[in-house]
Amino acid sequence: MRSSGPLSFFLLAALAGSAVAHEPVAQDPGVDIDLNTTEKVHGCWEGPNGELEGGVFYLPMDKDARAVIEAVEVANRGVPDNRVDFVIVGDGYTAGEQAQFHTDATAIANNFFRYEPFISYEPYFRITQIEVVSPESGVDNDPNQGVSRNTALDMSYWCGGTERLLCVNVSKAYTAAASAPDIDQVIAIANSSKYGGAGYPSSNLGTAAGQNSAAVEIAIHEMGHSLGDLADEYTYGGPTNYSGNEPSDANVSIYDRDEQTDQQRKWWQWMDASVSGFDGPVSTYEGGNYSASGIYRASNNSMMRSLSRPFNLPSAERLIRQIYLEVDPIDDGTPNGSVLERDAMAWVQPMQPIGHDLSVTWYLNDQIILSAIGQTQLDLSTLTLLDGENTIRVDVVDPTPWVRNETIRSNFMSESRTFTVDVCTPAADLTGDGNVDFFDVSAFLTAFNNQDPTADMDGDGAYTFFDVSSFLVLFSAGGC
Repeated sequence: MRSSGPLSFFLLAALAGSAVAHEPVAQDPGVDIDLNTTEKVHGCWEGPNGELEGGVFYLPMDKDARAVIEAVEVANRGVPDNRVDFVIVGDGYTAGEQAQFHTDATAIANNFFRYEPFISYEPYFRITQIEVVSPESGVDNDPNQGVSRNTALDMSYWCGGTERLLCVNVSKAYTAAASAPDIDQVIAIANSSKYGGAGYPSSNLGTAAGQNSAAVEIAIHEMGHSLGDLADEYTYGGPTNYSGNEPSDANVSIYDRDEQTDQQRKWWQWMDASVSGFDGPVSTYEGGNYSASGIYRASNNSMMRSLSRPFNLPSAERLIRQIYLEVDPIDDGTPNGSVLERDAMAWVQPMQPIGHDLSVTWYLNDQIILSAIGQTQLDLSTLTLLDGENTIRVDVVDPTPWVRNETIRSNFMSESRTFTVDVCTPAADLTGDGNVDFFDVSAFLTAFNNQDPTADMDGDGAYTFFDVSSFLVLFSAGGC
């Protein structure tokens, strides 16, 4: 996690199975909802036609949660782990059921990275499982409304009157997660197979049913919301015709294909792109963001519209950008700003996606060192350094073709480190080895006997006692 703070994730409304009827339409905040006392909770589920539906619900805010979350963030601030950190905690797992918790948590962790760009960028993530012991097994309102259980995190179905919303005590979940090395997102899983889940965008927390078969699919969809700030691309849950302003989401737009291309808007650089592993071809398909018309989505049927579908390329580009908000391209190496000796070894350890390498380019005084392209180490003793201060720079860039916006690549996917090397060649170091010793005396005498200009220390064109005297003075002075 970077010092800029944790991700604002919507993850994880993990709601599995097929609905036999439409769930209630997500609430509009309206004038009667106080956003200071309520929390926006995100939920999506599969509707009867196979497409996703749902939206945003507003529930009473956990008054203690913000203080607990801020305390955790302060404790983790500056932790140099350079990963997107997920922490999974469990509720309704008794002391004798911790093995089941690990089975459920591992299933989510192992199956989460099944679509691009998550497949390739899996090494950028770290998942930690934290055991939480509950006095009783299961969670409230499971399998039926009215069932009450004493659990550590107070997870409950029928949240806000909606059966599929699975809520949690946010402050208790964060307190349980605080023993992890770092936190970007807390995932609370219930000891249940009942269809349910919820995502808390302002708390960087989500819930899931630990034994539900489709939990991971919805988790991936919700990651599109939270990590990528992507819009839902399905058409149920809002006005039939969208009449609002241009959304900030990368995957929906009020502008059609021609308008985007002519005005260079949104995904204009991706038009007609079709790449294996992504939903395509990219164009403008009418409908999305809960409306059937007046707005366009980037592909016909991506993960943000239906389960078990890949992301489209504009969405993937956005997700990669957001990953790099948390992860630096250089994972380790010689500290930036170091002053190095002329025989030192400078090095970097780039992040390593699956399937491609980050590019590494070294510069000496702003000139590319051709022999070092792609190398992670640079032996400074092999360089021809100038007298005085020399600047060494290394640029590390993710060259993935899944990003076409070069501003994104430059601002988020590139990192440079700069070092300085101060070089001073002593005047008496005639051998050029950096040392002033007997070999320099021998070199001077040889040059003097041969009347080599090297021995003309006073520069008068003659080889006299004064040159010998000048050399001896310089030799006695030693180094710079």
